[in-house]
Amino acid sequence: METGKAVTRLEQQLVDAVNQSHLHPVVVRLVLLNILHAVEDKQRELEQEGDKADG
Repeated sequence: METGKAVTRLEQQLVDAVNQSHLHPVVVRLVLLNILHAVEDKQRELEQEGDKADG
């Protein structure tokens, strides 16, 4: 699958999930921020592993 199409599909699935959850927007914001932090933590972890393998 093309990356652009995969991103669009993921975005739509997230929007659909948020809309179906019927959660207050503040709660949705907190959940999305937690997800973003988890992704950023994983990215840092992978970068550190790559640095160790290179060095």
